[in-house]
Amino acid sequence: MISPVEIELLAKVLFAALLGLLVGVERKGGPRGAGPRTFSLICMGSALFTVLSVVGFPGDSQTARVAAQIVTGVGFIGAGVIWREQQDVIHGITTAAAIWVSAAIGLAIGLGYIISSFVIAFVTMVVLSRGHPIREARKHITPE
Repeated sequence: MISPVEIELLAKVLFAALLGLLVGVERKGGPRGAGPRTFSLICMGSALFTVLSVVGFPGDSQTARVAAQIVTGVGFIGAGVIWREQQDVIHGITTAAAIWVSAAIGLAIGLGYIISSFVIAFVTMVVLSRGHPIREARKHITPE
């Protein structure tokens, strides 16, 4: 039998996976190195770590410690997508920032801020797609 706490955990993590996937659609992977699957996994993992820290350490400061480690760990992943070409042209900073925001969205979902996380995911999509999230997402999902 699944407990109500576990159902809530699963709902939050699956919602995080969906929002991460949507944010990652614009990045699409390929030469950018991080696409929908990466964003979905990062957002989902952040939500899972957060929910587990809240449930596992109720009323304890461990939740804040877990959140801090998510920020640090995801920063390390983001650093991996930034690279420099000849003539000191830097690439990947927007993708790294989007990865960081995706982790924050997952953290917010894990803490129960569902509406806020949805709004932030939408705003992130708008920023990444230069103001046209639905049209841009459709380009990456359906062949032209």
